[in-house]
Amino acid sequence: MRPRALLPASLLLLALLHGPAGAWTYGDTLTVIWKPLPNLPTILRPGDTLEVWAKASSSATDFSATLKLGPQSFPLAAVAADWQPSRGWWTLGFRVPQGLPEDLYDLTLACGTCPPDTTRHSVKVLQGWKTDFYIAQITDTHLPSGTLSSDPGFSVSDTSSMADLDAVIDDLNLIHPEFILHTGDIVNEGELEEYLGMYEMGRAQAMITRLRDPLYLVSGNHDIGGWDATPPPPGTSRKDWWRYFGWPALANPPAGFPYHSQVYSFDYSDILHVVGMEAYNNSGGYDDYLPAIYGANSMTQEEMNWLASDIATVGQSTLRLAFIHYDFSSQFTNPLALLLDGVIWGHNHSVSEGNLAAWPFNLGLKSCVYNRAFRIIHVSYGLMQPGPMHFSGGTTGIPTDSLTVAWSGPNDGTRSRLTATINNRFGERWSNARLVFNLVDHDSVYAVSGGTLAQVVRAGGVARVYVACNVPGARTLTVTVTPVLPVAVEPLTNAGLRFDPPRPNPFRSGTLSLGFALASAGPVRVGVYDLAGRLVATLFDGRAESGEHMLVWDGRAAGGGRAAAGLYFVRLTSAAGERGTKVVVIR
Repeated sequence: MRPRALLPASLLLLALLHGPAGAWTYGDTLTVIWKPLPNLPTILRPGDTLEVWAKASSSATDFSATLKLGPQSFPLAAVAADWQPSRGWWTLGFRVPQGLPEDLYDLTLACGTCPPDTTRHSVKVLQGWKTDFYIAQITDTHLPSGTLSSDPGFSVSDTSSMADLDAVIDDLNLIHPEFILHTGDIVNEGELEEYLGMYEMGRAQAMITRLRDPLYLVSGNHDIGGWDATPPPPGTSRKDWWRYFGWPALANPPAGFPYHSQVYSFDYSDILHVVGMEAYNNSGGYDDYLPAIYGANSMTQEEMNWLASDIATVGQSTLRLAFIHYDFSSQFTNPLALLLDGVIWGHNHSVSEGNLAAWPFNLGLKSCVYNRAFRIIHVSYGLMQPGPMHFSGGTTGIPTDSLTVAWSGPNDGTRSRLTATINNRFGERWSNARLVFNLVDHDSVYAVSGGTLAQVVRAGGVARVYVACNVPGARTLTVTVTPVLPVAVEPLTNAGLRFDPPRPNPFRSGTLSLGFALASAGPVRVGVYDLAGRLVATLFDGRAESGEHMLVWDGRAAGGGRAAAGLYFVRLTSAAGERGTKVVVIR
């Protein structure tokens, strides 16, 4: 937010000789994948087509793509591969398979003539569009610290801003917005990637991947600005930005993509249209890089023309939200004239709360650095309501944390049962919150108290149990996950009860046979459950006499439709005990 003087010679020499204190290095600079990126992700559903921009030779062949979630990989079917001669890159299409867990995935792309390239946290898969959800805003993270290289006490090892962002990330990972909008100044000095060896953008990129939900980023003046007094020439930070956050083509736009500024939009179904626009200073003692192209201050006329054409394509009933770093040239003072329902921005670290009831709204947010601020916008059935500023980690005084989770044991995949106690000191209710329990995987069916079981993802001996929570404002909530059927560790027989393996297994069509035997009569219940613990079909529920019994399943769910292909659990409950087994359904 303020200009700086030349770094003192003694400090510059020390930094150049010794480098940063720590193993900082480059992050993932753009190679093959240009979109989606960690800062320009994609949200879609199983069955949708994922669009990928790939920078590869026009003669490239055999493109393949895979979504990755931890140790799990999900190959995608290629449906389109179009070389764009007017742009100089490929536009590819891949079909997202059915049955994927709802989560945020890495994307790996390869071709016959290019090495595999992975972009992390770039694809969010939803089971379906929601009509009631959250959006989060954060701004001015100024990573890795808010101290300028010319300030007294500056240290290349200072990571205080990263701690501020970590506190906000902890809260947002629990609150669970559909996506996060970062309104610029993600780094403190965009020139310091090589200069002083700070690798600020590389570290910022890594911090984005700590979020469990996708983040969209626009630039601020600290990201693509600079000061004439420093050794890096004008434009250094802008070129650093292009290497990490897209796109290098902006340096020399091709005819098919004639934009010098990074402007983009995306849709959440037909409910919401979101526009991100580049903002910066480019005059006087600031960067002064190619003013004939970038002007003195954003937004350029090129950007405003793009905005008008973009909004013209949006349906009348769709909400329209713009996020920018700052309105340096007073072009967004009247959002209604731009056909927008709301504008959100940052830059002013100590901005006062705006009018939350106004329509259209035009709201600033205090910085993440020093303030640990965030805002939640609630989208519900065609309405968009911004909430007040919130502050993570107790920056407003005691108590020291605003939103905490206390676990009954380590949440690291070594426990079979866990309890989490959420203490929400914010006055706002978080009705779409989410907890993820990492439990040792015994192929269990789970019971949840204090929340609703959303899904179970199993990999590498760990069951990731996702629990949806409705966290009341200014109160605590206790959530417990307990295994009720550890089928992989229970024997199939014991005194008084026998439960035979199902046949055939795997099961494709016809009927599946399951036998059991009781030493004495009593109540028995036999059910088929999916991986999330939901009852799919009831095979028996009543009194069974002593002796042998045979059950059959025709592969249909309780509603009459055929059960989808996958792994299922069959659970028998009786007075003599509980037993379970597994069956694989194939189609």
